[in-house]
Amino acid sequence: MNPIAKIILAVAGTLVALLVIAAISLTTLVDPNDYKQEITDAVYDATGRELTFKGDMSLTFFPWFGVSLGEVSMNNPEGFPDEPFASVAQAKASVKVMPLFLRKIEFSDVVLKGLTLNLIENKKSENNWTFVPQKSAPEKSKRRGSIIESSKPKAAKTESMALAALLIESLSITDTNVTYENQREGKKYSIKDLSLTSSAFRAGEAFTLNINGTAVSQKPAIESPFQLTLNAKPSEDFNIIDVTNIDITLEPKGKDLPGGQASIHLNSALTAQLKNQSIIVHKSELSAYETKLNLHGQVSYSNELDVQGHMDLKADYRKIAKALGVSPPQPANDNSELILSMQLKIVPDNIALEDIQGSLSGYPLDGDFQYYFGSTPQLRLRLNAEQLDLDPYIALAKLFQENEKPSKETNKKAKKRTNSSAIKARNNNVELQAEKNIAKSVAPETLAKLNANIDVAINKMVVNNLTISDIKVLGEGKNGVVTINPLRFRIFDGDVNSTVKTDLRGALPVSSIKLTTDKMNLANITKTLTGTEYASGKLFVNASLSAYGVTQETVSTTLNGKATFNATEGILRGLNILPPGALDLLDGSLRKKVESSLTAQPYQVIRGTLFAKNGRISNNDFIMKADELNAKGSGFANLASDSIHYKADLKFDDVPVIPVVINGRLSKPSYGVDMKRFLGSSVEDITKQLLDKDSKDENPLKQLEKGLKNLFK
Repeated sequence: MNPIAKIILAVAGTLVALLVIAAISLTTLVDPNDYKQEITDAVYDATGRELTFKGDMSLTFFPWFGVSLGEVSMNNPEGFPDEPFASVAQAKASVKVMPLFLRKIEFSDVVLKGLTLNLIENKKSENNWTFVPQKSAPEKSKRRGSIIESSKPKAAKTESMALAALLIESLSITDTNVTYENQREGKKYSIKDLSLTSSAFRAGEAFTLNINGTAVSQKPAIESPFQLTLNAKPSEDFNIIDVTNIDITLEPKGKDLPGGQASIHLNSALTAQLKNQSIIVHKSELSAYETKLNLHGQVSYSNELDVQGHMDLKADYRKIAKALGVSPPQPANDNSELILSMQLKIVPDNIALEDIQGSLSGYPLDGDFQYYFGSTPQLRLRLNAEQLDLDPYIALAKLFQENEKPSKETNKKAKKRTNSSAIKARNNNVELQAEKNIAKSVAPETLAKLNANIDVAINKMVVNNLTISDIKVLGEGKNGVVTINPLRFRIFDGDVNSTVKTDLRGALPVSSIKLTTDKMNLANITKTLTGTEYASGKLFVNASLSAYGVTQETVSTTLNGKATFNATEGILRGLNILPPGALDLLDGSLRKKVESSLTAQPYQVIRGTLFAKNGRISNNDFIMKADELNAKGSGFANLASDSIHYKADLKFDDVPVIPVVINGRLSKPSYGVDMKRFLGSSVEDITKQLLDKDSKDENPLKQLEKGLKNLFK
C-alpha cells in the first residue's frame, strides 16, 4: 500500500476512534437533565415563555446523535387562560453523525406523541402564538484568537448548503390535538386525535403518508372525520415530487350542515416542480352531494397565480336534493342533470372560460366568457341555450344560504373587525397578488376603459316561476360605455323591447333604459306575482328611466324619468271600495248585484303617466273608464322612504264620488275610504239625487242604503 495512503488511513482511523471515544464519554458522563434550567432560560429569553420539563431527557451521540424528551409544556402569555399553550407527552428523534459530513441527513424513527396546541385570539385581537423575546443588552462580538466573529449569523449559501440526500426511516405523530379559538367572534375549531405515519422517506424512492383525525367546528356546528393517503416519489435533489396518488375523504355531519351529513372525496395525481414553483395536475376528481368535478392542467405560483386546464362538471339536482333531505321539483322531461365542459384559464389580468359545452336538463347550451382587465380591459360573453330552467338551482342555493346565514350579532362583529390578526399575518405573495387582481378587475379605473362584446340567445328560460322566451341580447362596449341593443324577450304573452346603456366612467355607474311592452297579459301578471288574478286585459308600457349605482339604496334615491301605462279591455276583481258595514245594510238580490259589480268590474281603459325624480314617483292623470264605474287618481310614492300617499275618486253612475286613500308603506300599503268626505259632502248629494228632497232622515248610513237601493234597482 502506498505510504501516503497508509498515513491518511491511520489519521482517519485515529479521528474516528477519537469521535467514538468522545461520543461514549459524552453519553456516559453528561446528563442532559442537568441543563434543563439553562434550556428553560434560553427559551424564555428567546420567546418570553416558560418551558416546563415534567419528564426526563436523554441523549445519544454516536453513531446516532439523538434526543428523547419526556413530558414538556410551554405556558400561555399573560392575559390568556392558565392552560398550556403547547405540550407534548413524548418526542424522540435521532440523526446519523457520519453522513452529516457528506451533507446527508439520515434520521431514524421520528416520534411525536401527545402533542396539544391551543391557539387563541382574544377579544382585543391579541393572539398567543406571537412570541415576544425578553429585552436584553446587545450581544458583544466574541473574540477567538485574532478572529472576531459577529453574533449575527452569516447569510446562508443555498447551493453549497443544499442537501445531497435526506432519509427518514419512519415518522409517527399520534394523539395530537390542535385547537383554534376566536373569542372575539365566538368561534372555535379543533382537530382531535390527529395521527400521521409514513414509510421510509428517501431521496429518489417512493414513500407512503397516512393522516387521519377528526375536525370539529362549533359555529357552524359540524364534526368531520377525515383521512388522507398519499403516495409520492421525490427526485434525488428534491426539486420534483411525483404524487402518484392523493386520496382525501371527509365525512362531515352536524345540524348546521346542509342535509345533516355528507361525503366528500378527492382523488388526484400530480407532479410538483418545486424549483419552478409549478404543479402539473394529471387528474383531480372531487365529489360531494352527488356532484362530480374533474380537473386537469397546470398551476404556476411563482409570483402570480397562473392556472390553465380543462374542467368537467356533472350534477343532478334531484340527487343533490335527496342528499340534502328535501323534495326536489320534478322536471317536465324527467331529466335533472347539469353537464358542463370547458377550458379554464386564470392568468395575470385575465379570466377565461372557453369552449363551454354542455346541457341543462337535457337541453344543449354552449358559450364563452373572457374578461381581460389589463391596460385595455375587454369583456366577451357568448351564450346560446335551448332552455334554461333555473328554479331548482335557485332553490338549492337558497337552502345552502340559509344554512350559512350569519346571525345579526356576527354581522355586527364582522363590521367592527378592522385589524384581524389573520389579515395582518398574511404574507403569501401569491394570495396578496390574487386579492390585488380581484380588486383591479372591478376598480373604477378599469371599468372606465372597458370594451365589451355580448351575444346571448336563449329560446326559453324559467326563473322564479316566470317563463321568459325568445331572449336576445346584443351588447357592445367602448371606453367604459356599454350599450345593450336590443334587449328583447317575450313574457306574460307579450313582447318587451328595450335598450340599456351603462356609463362606467364615473365614480358610480349611470344606467338608462328605454322600454316598450306590447299586449302583455294582465291576468298572467297579477296571478304570477300575487297568486291571485286581480285583473285581466292587455297592458302596454312605454318607459325611459335612468339611475346611478347598482344597489337598491342608490337606485331608489337617483331614479329619474317617465313611464306611461295603458291597460285595455279587461276586468278588475276584488274591488273593496265601500265603507265597513255598507253591504250589511243590503240584502237579497240587491246585495248580490252590488257584490257582483264590485268583485268583477269590466273596464274599457286604465291609463296614466308616472314621473320619477330622485326616487319620488308621482302621478296626476290616472284614469279608469268602465260601464258602471269611472275613476281618477293622483299622488306619489317615495322609493327611498318606502312610502306612498295616493288618492283616487271612484264614481258609480248617478252616485256621488267615493274617495279612496292609499297610504303607508309602499311595500305593504293600507287601503281605505275617506269617510269624512264620503259621509259628509257626499250624503247630501246622494239624498238630493236619489231620495225624496223632503227626506229628513238624519242617519247617513240609512241615507246611503236608500241611495244604493235606488242605484241598483
